Amino acid sequence: MDEQKLADLFRDAAHDAPPASFDAGDVRQASRRATLKRRNSIAAGTTLVVVLGFGGVFAANGWVGQDTSNSNNAGSGQKQDNAAESPMTPLQAQPPTNFAGESKSTQGDAQTPGSTGLTTGESAVQGCAGVDRELADALAVELSVPPDVAVPPSLSCSPDSRSAAFKIGELTVTAIVTPQSFEAPAGAEKLKTAKGQDLYVFTQGDGELKEQAKRFADALAPKF
Repeated sequence: MDEQKLADLFRDAAHDAPPASFDAGDVRQASRRATLKRRNSIAAGTTLVVVLGFGGVFAANGWVGQDTSNSNNAGSGQKQDNAAESPMTPLQAQPPTNFAGESKSTQGDAQTPGSTGLTTGESAVQGCAGVDRELADALAVELSVPPDVAVPPSLSCSPDSRSAAFKIGELTVTAIVTPQSFEAPAGAEKLKTAKGQDLYVFTQGDGELKEQAKRFADALAPKF
């Protein structure tokens, strides 16, 4: 078969082919539908991403808020437990405060063996209204009696005086050291002390030491 006949056969076959089922308009319409579908898919995907993003943010905020609430509740519970375990009030927890009137040392007020046990404040009371510790200790040595049984004298003297008295049975022995004039009972022994003050020693009542006032005065005067 020559080329001419072959060309005629192909041409005849092309004329016998059925007509096309779509045209250029159908192609354009299908293209628009595909483009619209693709756009809708992109928009739907974008919306889903946005929704998921907001959902994640809300969930995170919820978790953080829950953790904060749990932490606050735990802290409140710990505070309540601590308060329950510590019965001390804030005032009781505070350390003691030293006020100006209480700042004086109590070292000098300590009781020493063989002393009267009276504090410095007690020995500084007005005159014969109280017992002077130092004078009571010195007089107790001379009388050979315990110093803590000293008593105030049964008479009055100036506020800057020092005094002490001991009752031994029916006898009372009294010693007074004063820078002021003093009206002593009859029979009192009067001497000048080492500091130039007046020392009075006298006895009242009956006892073995009734006539020993001078001896006691001689022993006490150099000490004051």
